[in-house]
Amino acid sequence: MAARDGFYSRFVVLAKILLPLASLALLSTLFLFSDSRGPSGDLPIALNDLQERARDEVISNPRFAGASPSGDILAFEADTAQPDPVVPHMALARALRAQINLNSGTKVTFSAISGTLNTRDQVAQLTGEVLIYSSTGYTVRTDALTTQMDTVAASTDGPVQADGPAGQLTAGKMELTQDTQTGDVHLLFTNGVKLVYQP
Repeated sequence: MAARDGFYSRFVVLAKILLPLASLALLSTLFLFSDSRGPSGDLPIALNDLQERARDEVISNPRFAGASPSGDILAFEADTAQPDPVVPHMALARALRAQINLNSGTKVTFSAISGTLNTRDQVAQLTGEVLIYSSTGYTVRTDALTTQMDTVAASTDGPVQADGPAGQLTAGKMELTQDTQTGDVHLLFTNGVKLVYQP
């Protein structure tokens, strides 16, 4: 029994010496055979790629909201927005949507495939299958629309087709305006208006 205890004690003493030595040998081998290149050589992305990605920065689900001087709430949102690399206050948006909640309770919404946001001039330009919907019952379709982001004002850049309580109509232009004194909002159709009345 004493011999077994003596063997175990000698084993523990040897292990305390040999194990640290073995670990030092392994570490020295790792340093000896490690790659001598600096950390920059291990980067899988070149500096040019990083700069290109910074220019191509895309913001997901951006949202801009504010109020007009008369207290109407305006909100703009998109699936993605990409800052213009040349003009700092411009951004390109995909699946751009806007909603205007008027004090009267009426809601007007815009949607388009794409658009540009000018944060300096507070102007948004919607392009590609623009759909305008008013809770008063009007649905308007056009190719392009320019709208303010800080007040209730918008106009189409070309012809429109509309469905509403009075029937179907076509026009060369549509404007959304607000009376500064009463706060009333009006849809104004101009330039060759044709109405198919449906009582």
